Amino acid sequence: MNKSLLRDRIIFLASLILMFSVEMLAQAGTVRVPTPQKTAAPPPQPADDTWWYVTIFVLILGLIGAVIWWQKTKKTKAAEADTNAKKQANANKNGWDAESVDADKEMEWYRKNQKVMGKKEGNNYPKKFPKTSQVLNKKASADQEEEKTEMISIEREVLREKMMKIQFPQLPLNTFTEIKPSKSYDLLPISNNEDLLSAVEQAQDEFEEDEEVRDLAVRILAAFKTRNSIESLSQIALYDVSSNLRSKAVTILTEVDHESVFETILLACADPTREVRAAAARGLFRLSFDRADAWTRIAEANDEFLMRQAARAAIEADLVKRSFDRLVHDDLKIAYEAFTLTALMIKANEVEHLFETIENHRDNNVKLALLHVLAVVKDETTLSSLYSLLEQDSLSPELKEKVDETIKSFEMVAV
Repeated sequence: MNKSLLRDRIIFLASLILMFSVEMLAQAGTVRVPTPQKTAAPPPQPADDTWWYVTIFVLILGLIGAVIWWQKTKKTKAAEADTNAKKQANANKNGWDAESVDADKEMEWYRKNQKVMGKKEGNNYPKKFPKTSQVLNKKASADQEEEKTEMISIEREVLREKMMKIQFPQLPLNTFTEIKPSKSYDLLPISNNEDLLSAVEQAQDEFEEDEEVRDLAVRILAAFKTRNSIESLSQIALYDVSSNLRSKAVTILTEVDHESVFETILLACADPTREVRAAAARGLFRLSFDRADAWTRIAEANDEFLMRQAARAAIEADLVKRSFDRLVHDDLKIAYEAFTLTALMIKANEVEHLFETIENHRDNNVKLALLHVLAVVKDETTLSSLYSLLEQDSLSPELKEKVDETIKSFEMVAV
């Protein structure tokens, strides 16, 4: 109840009581006058002033009560003021008003009452807007990716200009006169774990059609770094009907980071699905073992079908043209890896890009480097293309001389 209203009612009630008391005392002090008789006059009586004392007493009591009530009201107001001050201090401290509106409740009420408030219907807005943080993060990521791509392009251009200034005889490539035999590596162990063997069986789509079951099997296989788990994951990466599972298998093989996974990851670069090719291309650059040995190992297998598959996968992954540029790199390890990949391309008879680069590349050192690799490999199937180069008017005299030397190196082997 309002305090001012309560106070007015108390005062009004006290006034009524006071008036009633005065009236009663007045009536009590009134002396009835008897009918005058012929008797002797009574002696005069003193006046009765009792009602005055009662009235004064009641007024004093009312005054005391009013003072007490005023004191209590004053203390109550002081307590309320202190409480409000504390609340305000806490609100300022926490950065939020404790008495402020609950935003979540207000938004909920607003959503429920949109139609009542006259919100127009029929707007074709998407139901789920992306969060601001996600939009900003995507924009930041796109900017970073664009900046990174620009930096890589600048670095490539700087490197290309630097390599063009270096004389061809000074390049490490000229020290490569043969392809070194690949180094052996330790094979992974074979496990007879029951869970592993069960996962190997369930991972085969010809036996298990449910993709979720095969996905569970892939996760179990990922927990084992063994020869049979790698073989099973390789089958999934290359032949499973689900592109999602193929991509997962390639990623898991990359994390294994063993020489035995190189061939599978390379072949996955020619997968018909973009996500699998992307996972395989990323995986190739994350492998920490010697990739030059891996390329040599494929060439040493003397399997024409495998070499051609590997060469075409390398083309799909855009590794070949990059390797041509890396032939003239001043780092011995990088140049040798490019050398072994180019040699594999020649042995697989995938030389179209190679001769096209010799004709059209703007760096003369790259052209000379490719001719050097041809002279080292000495694959007779390339002779006809070499003779065709001699007929090209666009070739410089220096290049024609190098082509002629390359052809003569074949004749020396024949002799």
